[in-house]
Amino acid sequence: MPGVLVDSMSSPTANAADDVNPSESRRSRRVSKRPHYLVDEQPSTSKRKRDAPDDGPDDEDVASEESNDGETDAEDDEPDEEELRDRRTKKARNAPKRPATKKAKTNGTALQMPIRNSALKAKRPRKRAAGGAVPDADQAGGLYAEIFSGDKEIEEVVSDWIQRFKQHESSALADVINFVLKCCGCDSEVTHYDVEDVDGATNRIGDLQEEFQAQNVSDYPIIARTKFAATLKHTLMEFFSVLVKTIDATDVLFTNVELIENVQVWLSTMSGAQNRPFRHTATVASLSVTTALCEIGRDLATAAATAKRQSESMKKGRGANKKRASGLDEDAQQAQQKQTLVDTMVKDWFDTIFIHRYRDVDPKIRVDCAEALGEWIVTYPDVFFDAQHLRYLGWVLSDAHPQARHEVLKQLLRLYEKRDRLAGLKVFTERFRERIVEMATLDNETGVRSLAIQLLNHLRDAGYLEPDDIDTVGRLVFDAEQRVRKAVVPFFLASVNDMYEAKVEDLGGLEAITEETGDDADSSERPGLPWLKVKCLAEILEAYDAFDPELSRNAAKGPGGNYRLHAEELESRFITVGGTLYHDTETMHDWDSLAKYLLYDTSESAQNGVDNGIAAQLKGLCKLSAREEYILLELLNVSIRQHVSELVDAAAEKRGKKTKRQRDDLADDQESSARQITNLIPQLLKRFGDSPETALAVLRLERIVSLEAFSDFQQDASTYKNLLGDIEKQFLSHGNEDVMTEASRALLRAKQYQDLGDVTEEKIEELWEETIETFRRLCTIKEPSKRGNLTPKVLDALTKTVYRIERLSSISDPGAHLRAVPDAQSGRKGRGAPARVSALELLTAFVRRAVLDEGTHEDRAAAEAEDVLSIHAAQTLGLYLLWSTSSFAKLSSGAVTTDDQIELFTASRDNLLAEIAAVLESRSPSSSIAAEMSQIMLDVHTSNATLRNTKAPSELSLDMPPTSQALLLRVLTACERRLANKTGKHIEKPRETRDEEMDDAALAASPVASDDEDAAAEPQDGDQSSAPPSLVSDSDSSSASSSDGEQDASQLLAEKRLCTLGGKLVLAALAGAAADERGLRKRLELNRAKLGPNWREVVKFLDADKPAAAGAARKKAPARPSAPAPAAARVEKSPAVVVVESESENEDEDMLEEEEDEDEDEGREEVPEAEVESVLGD
Repeated sequence: MPGVLVDSMSSPTANAADDVNPSESRRSRRVSKRPHYLVDEQPSTSKRKRDAPDDGPDDEDVASEESNDGETDAEDDEPDEEELRDRRTKKARNAPKRPATKKAKTNGTALQMPIRNSALKAKRPRKRAAGGAVPDADQAGGLYAEIFSGDKEIEEVVSDWIQRFKQHESSALADVINFVLKCCGCDSEVTHYDVEDVDGATNRIGDLQEEFQAQNVSDYPIIARTKFAATLKHTLMEFFSVLVKTIDATDVLFTNVELIENVQVWLSTMSGAQNRPFRHTATVASLSVTTALCEIGRDLATAAATAKRQSESMKKGRGANKKRASGLDEDAQQAQQKQTLVDTMVKDWFDTIFIHRYRDVDPKIRVDCAEALGEWIVTYPDVFFDAQHLRYLGWVLSDAHPQARHEVLKQLLRLYEKRDRLAGLKVFTERFRERIVEMATLDNETGVRSLAIQLLNHLRDAGYLEPDDIDTVGRLVFDAEQRVRKAVVPFFLASVNDMYEAKVEDLGGLEAITEETGDDADSSERPGLPWLKVKCLAEILEAYDAFDPELSRNAAKGPGGNYRLHAEELESRFITVGGTLYHDTETMHDWDSLAKYLLYDTSESAQNGVDNGIAAQLKGLCKLSAREEYILLELLNVSIRQHVSELVDAAAEKRGKKTKRQRDDLADDQESSARQITNLIPQLLKRFGDSPETALAVLRLERIVSLEAFSDFQQDASTYKNLLGDIEKQFLSHGNEDVMTEASRALLRAKQYQDLGDVTEEKIEELWEETIETFRRLCTIKEPSKRGNLTPKVLDALTKTVYRIERLSSISDPGAHLRAVPDAQSGRKGRGAPARVSALELLTAFVRRAVLDEGTHEDRAAAEAEDVLSIHAAQTLGLYLLWSTSSFAKLSSGAVTTDDQIELFTASRDNLLAEIAAVLESRSPSSSIAAEMSQIMLDVHTSNATLRNTKAPSELSLDMPPTSQALLLRVLTACERRLANKTGKHIEKPRETRDEEMDDAALAASPVASDDEDAAAEPQDGDQSSAPPSLVSDSDSSSASSSDGEQDASQLLAEKRLCTLGGKLVLAALAGAAADERGLRKRLELNRAKLGPNWREVVKFLDADKPAAAGAARKKAPARPSAPAPAAARVEKSPAVVVVESESENEDEDMLEEEEDEDEDEGREEVPEAEVESVLGD
């Protein structure tokens, strides 16, 4: 009890006589020796020069000291010590540390000191360098100076402290408390009188708190952002660990229990303080004390068990030694008694410190507690490895701080890695399994998710996961985060292996299969076990894909169910998965076997009759579904791509000099692979070309053939010509836009090869002729510009044909083909004869079909089909004008042109712009066709603006009419409102003119006036439905959860539409194509900080052409040398805008301030101050 300790402590007055004669005090200290335990623990280290065993030279030294005068010994020893000190001074960097070295003379023989100290000094510079980083360690005094000055090891410091404790207990204990206070950053101290008054510990700590808080300290040493912080924390923990173990070794832990109890009183009081530095530092020290006690308890339990076992062995047999056995029984009993006392101490420390601090408001303290508890469970499972203590780790799994969740998962991994502990973890697993699965699938931190998946892999091996949990985690192989996908690979492959083993067992087992099929069982060229494993892989991927279908090619799901937008189309999710699985799956390394599996017709066995043998059953199990074939085609793409990449990397590797044979072998491998892939693609197209999905997957393989590394091996023109012929067939036979796009890209890549250029141009010319002929055959109507006069079948065929023309226009100049007018004598005559006009005129007429007349009522599907035709026609004409503009731009290099060409170009351009303007006037600005048409109009104006700096004729110049700019800004406003409504943000919007309001009212009843994707569900400003998803009530969340994914994807598409249109407006402004450039810039700047970081970055490009303005700003304000402020921030709010602001935009506005380093706008709301965090411990 604390009172007993106070009574047993010696007071300063009682020891006054000892302090009178310093020489006597020094003599007695020299004679006394250290306990044996220090020498036994580390006998080889130099710091033990005063800890030698009692026999040998030390006994002689003691005898000589008792018989001879102490002063004579000192005189004899002094010269040797001075020499040693001089030598050490030359090696040491810090001379003032010399007195600490002198103290080492008090114990041990003088003859051993040079040898040991020379070794000691050779190892210490690194320690001193670390200690030298501690500011003012020497001036701090006490244990803090001894530990961090770098002169002593911690064991040596503790040994000296033990000696001081024996002389004056309360003063020594005060040194320990003051050391903790100094580690808190507090310069105040306690005295031995404070330590003796145990009941006043709480009041004294309260006084120290007030003194420390008066200094307004915002940081404290163990968390400071310095390299010293980690060292200090580690050293603090090590000191208390060594201290407790030394107390145990000297038996003070059991003979003077009041010592550890007094330490607990002071540390527990500090750990419950409201002051965070006190609370955190004391908690770290307390956790270290508890860890040391756990290690002591474990050692005592081991010693008791060992003694008991040896005693039982002594009692058996003929040579039984009952006396020795009796002694071992006494040793075991004493160890058990000590263990019981230590267990009581551990429980007391746990209840006093951990129970309160594991749920501390400071996440750093919670992290330390979780780490300590995991260490205790591993170190002392007899006490802590039970459901009573494991539940604390389970509760921390739901901690709000990611680092705490991460730490507890690390500790659980330590437990589950040992299979002998799995039985004791069963109850814990049943209770917290769902939470761990939830962390793996929905946690916002990628590191936490990866660690949770690793933990679930151990749970799976132990059989603690339900089938639904296995599927839920397995589907993470499609996750957007690469780190998560890599973490789940072992888990996913285990599922594949389980399915494979189950199917093998259904066939009778591996031995039965091998016995009946022989060598075919392991064949990679016909149905066998390798193909069966690939089938299992495809089957699981298909099942997981069906549960969570793939999103749009421009959107991907991220952690927590969030969505991400990508500027370019994403690769298939199966290609992404294949890339993740490649290095861990042997079957994916053999791309030739995968290709043979895909080309093998598994339906033959079913057509040749019924066979119930194992071989027939194996063939049946290897039969692929259509979806599985597509999946394996994508995996084949990954396998071939990785194989080619490895060949290229091996050829380009510069490490080590390759012999000529090695270089020749690499070249042969590349050439062989190129030829095999080139021959493989036609075979795959022949088998899978009927389906657009599989045809697209095969066409992607052509990208690999077109690699620059393979270009040198395309020497067989006939083989490549056949490949281009197959690509041509796919382009003409499929109406799928993705297939046509991929085929056109393949033709474009083929044009890059000079040796095959003529072959490719020939194929492209054939495609032009056949496509234009088909286009004319379909254009048999008298009024191509009239909406609704085509049957759905003809409209669909015409749309696909126009898209083919668009794709061909993207890879070759369409001018000659689109301007050509068919001869009057060619073709058939009559009512169904093709129109004898140019394709340019027909395409312009199709653009006109998008104009919506008043009073028009049509089916929504038919209206969308009409709009798609008009958009493709407009995009084709836009590409034609871009090609023509490029040709006119070459006039500066000496090219010539005719008046007819100029007249035809300007007429086509003006007609297209007029039709687009008519479409924009008749359609709602929020419709998708309005955004598409606006982008085409901007491309035309921007490209024509580039001709001003060339020698092109003046007739080609074009100025954007103010009416066109007004139409474009009207569409921009609609896009801004659309994104603001979907994200729950409020924007600054220009006032609508009376004519525009009337137009919106007139268009309200239109069948396609509203947004194409949201129909009539577009919320208006101020509507409740525009609130962020986080504000939806619980009662509504369940009903809305099914459409959350669609809403998120729609939000991303709205942002993409705005940024695409805004980017083209920015380009028009920079090119000088706008009618009112200043007004356009101001309009783009209006909501720069309101609609997210992507929109802000788009508008930021307007500052690219303002170097002069930026320089002027720097001259006026030299303290503000950053980029100029946006127009919205410089210009005073005018009456022409209505300002509606909300706190939801404050974060974006603050980011804009940091980027441009300008003063805050007057109309901008201030950012609310963060709430002051509570520092209460409980």
